[in-house]
Amino acid sequence: MEEIFGTICLAGAIQALLLVFVLIIKKKNRRANLFLSLFLVFGILDLFELYLGTKGITASTGSYQLSIIPYSLIFGPSIFLYIALLTAEIYNFTKKLLLLYLPFIAALLVNLCLYFTYNLSEMPAYVKYINVIINGGGVIFELTLYIISLIILQRYIKRLKEYFSDIDSLKLSLFRIVIVIMIITVFIIYIPFSQESHVRHDHSILDIIPVIGGLSLIFGLTIAALLQPETFNKVRLMENAVAHEETETLPQYKKLRLSASEEELYVKKLIDYMSKEKPYLNEELTLQDIADEISISSHHLSMILNIHLKQNFYTFINYYRIEDVKEKLADSLYKSQTILSIAYSAGFNSKSTFNTMFKKFTEKTPKEYRSEILI
Repeated sequence: MEEIFGTICLAGAIQALLLVFVLIIKKKNRRANLFLSLFLVFGILDLFELYLGTKGITASTGSYQLSIIPYSLIFGPSIFLYIALLTAEIYNFTKKLLLLYLPFIAALLVNLCLYFTYNLSEMPAYVKYINVIINGGGVIFELTLYIISLIILQRYIKRLKEYFSDIDSLKLSLFRIVIVIMIITVFIIYIPFSQESHVRHDHSILDIIPVIGGLSLIFGLTIAALLQPETFNKVRLMENAVAHEETETLPQYKKLRLSASEEELYVKKLIDYMSKEKPYLNEELTLQDIADEISISSHHLSMILNIHLKQNFYTFINYYRIEDVKEKLADSLYKSQTILSIAYSAGFNSKSTFNTMFKKFTEKTPKEYRSEILI
């Protein structure tokens, strides 16, 4: 078992190192990727330290690598800053943000002092308690930042609906899944392990499971970043389109308001344009596209949608798409076409989004609606 455990750790460290090199040479999202790389580097150190432990070169002070390096205190901040920078939750990186790493530095210094002061096999009880506090607190700190990162992702998706008519390729499902699994893993596995502080000289299947799980999460997160390089670049479009502020209530639009007559004119202009030109048929339609066509700033268009029409851009456009589908479902000329092909012709490019939006606006499934109107 010890040999298997060591082999898994070494192989994982080597693969993670290759991923670091890939991230470093990527031109896009370099600032954010720096923190993902930092996460990977310390993950590599963690795995390599575990590997050395199986060879008798190092020893851990707990059942799962409670070593000198307080890994949890660097994993959490690194993932948080990575997600925050990519989603533009943090616009301008400042040195103050590095304060998130102060707990790591402090805990590392304490661990170093204890390591060089006491013999590992003869540590006083209070030293073991300090170890548990540092590592247990670190895991809670890590868990908290993962939860905040998930909240940031959810807010990002909400903001997407202000600017894009199709967000299926931008919803970051893989990122969200990985973060959720990381939260569950930390909560179920690492918190219980962090409460132990006895010396380990062998490893069991209970040690292999969290290592494999951790490796899967590391690779999943990195692969998600590599496979969706354009996803977060959409943030820049949003930054240029609309000021970085909440867009749901009137007070946030106070400085953007036009005269009542001007706003009414733009509302009419928008509705006429949607009816005559049918821009919603373009599956990649954005807020900026509409703004350019009706000669209005994207700021004011967003305001008009939220205040006068009580909708975000995503809902507004998909309402027209659903209306287009409903018309075709009622038309005998389209009787031979499948519902999905009709949906695609109306601007949808995802079956799940179409079904969700159709249910939202009609309170029926597409099949139920079609069967009723064809009776």
